[in-house]
Amino acid sequence: MPRQPRDHPERDNSADGLSNRIEAHMLSHYPAFWNFVMTVPFLRKIANKAIINRAVMRARTRPSPYGSMAVQGDSAKEMAGYTSWEMMTDTAWFGRHLPATTPDALPALEDVRALFVVPKGQQTESENSSVLFLSFAQWFTDGFLMTDARDTRKTNTSHHIDFNPLYGLNRAESDAIREKSEARGQKGRLKFETDPISGEVFAPKLYDASGAIKPEFAALRPPLKFERYLSRVPPARGEAVKQTLFAFAGDRANTTPYTAMLNTLFLREHNRLCGLLEADNPAWDDERVFQTARNVNIALLIKIVVEEYINHISPYYFQISADPSVCWHAQWNKPNWIPIEFNLLYRWHSLTPDHFEIADTAVPPDAFIFDQWLLTAVGLGPAMARACGQRAWNMGLMNTPDFLIEVEMASVVQGRLNQLASYNDYRAAMGFGRVRAFNQITGDPARQDILKRLYGDVDKVEFFVGLFAEDVAPRAAVPPLIGRMVALDAFSQALTNPLLSEHIFNAQTFGQAGWQAIQSTSKLQDVLNRNLGSDTKSYVATMTI
Repeated sequence: MPRQPRDHPERDNSADGLSNRIEAHMLSHYPAFWNFVMTVPFLRKIANKAIINRAVMRARTRPSPYGSMAVQGDSAKEMAGYTSWEMMTDTAWFGRHLPATTPDALPALEDVRALFVVPKGQQTESENSSVLFLSFAQWFTDGFLMTDARDTRKTNTSHHIDFNPLYGLNRAESDAIREKSEARGQKGRLKFETDPISGEVFAPKLYDASGAIKPEFAALRPPLKFERYLSRVPPARGEAVKQTLFAFAGDRANTTPYTAMLNTLFLREHNRLCGLLEADNPAWDDERVFQTARNVNIALLIKIVVEEYINHISPYYFQISADPSVCWHAQWNKPNWIPIEFNLLYRWHSLTPDHFEIADTAVPPDAFIFDQWLLTAVGLGPAMARACGQRAWNMGLMNTPDFLIEVEMASVVQGRLNQLASYNDYRAAMGFGRVRAFNQITGDPARQDILKRLYGDVDKVEFFVGLFAEDVAPRAAVPPLIGRMVALDAFSQALTNPLLSEHIFNAQTFGQAGWQAIQSTSKLQDVLNRNLGSDTKSYVATMTI
């Protein structure tokens, strides 16, 4: 049986700084006080603004003088050490919080592997995170943390929460999944099919009976890494799985039945919104209905990210609200640019259990990847309930399931290729003090020992390793430095979305029905309840277990 995550001494937090320790204590204690603050509208607004501003102002605000762009003509390992116009404007590259560095000799990769391997029978489960939480994190971040496979310093993201897992990266992709009809009752809709057995609505299938991508979906990118998957499984198995894949505009939404589940939920929500918008505005054409429903879905996603996902990550009793007015006149309201560090800190592989309970029997990872039959056979509501009924593993070192160890190693390599500064440098940049001893990183003696053996000095611990070496605090979902950097980038890049800006965030942009949906949504449960069709059962959808 998995162990609880904290069966070792607490880490020494004396290096965190007095103001950080006071803030953490105040916000993670006194629930009665914070509940009172949240019930008084003007107090809630003041506290919400103060907490968000403090989270974002921990570090230098955008634009950053650093980027991941290499000096033209230099080798792949050499980064530009100065600010240039191209580096400041070419969004094909990730940004950076800190400049590139050339660290002292780092441990051999084969030795670093031991930092992620679970000692036999010693895996730990999360205290409060469900598999739905990790699935949402994977699905959501796949929409903007998109590394270019040809050069890991580059990205093809728009640097916005643009819901491309559902709508694609460009007009050709979104056109491929649209009905494109001016007929009454069909305006703005995304294509769908009704499952002949369950009667539930899903996206159309991507492949035809012969195993070829259907011509109408030729503009879509094929599912990411699916060809690699086909090369590893028996041909019959590969062809069977191919027939289950959905025609999603996002190339990563088919990765698991749970990522497909979330895409399916919002496909249904898009079409539901189209019906309301068309009824309210019969003169609108197909294009306007589609674009307005898309706007609403993006705003719904941002609200859920802030009001459910971020609040789940945080150990604080005060619950943040997605009030875009916080940033309308804030000095940190600058154009979005995803930093490479944000890309790497989101490699939450240790949350993943070694099996999935979506079916009546445990499903191993090799049978779970890509196989959407598991979703259609169970149905949207039951799949959601099973995801939130299974506990995720605990985030941290020495807790990654075997099938993801190589992915962890690829992340270590990516950090080194991008010449990231040390873990301690990032602690300092994010407003924490520099640690002076290994017990200030973690209270776990086993982690301390292996870190000391590999790095010798706390100042030599590399960024990616240090992030996951820290202990997860009570009531939190992630370690402290990850939590701080997620809050910084999430608030400064989610609340600055163009749709949330001062003169756009209104009923005119979203339609009256869309505006009402935005006001009445804060959790996935709200969207699920609206989209179960004839299934009258109440299924729970929660990231907290």
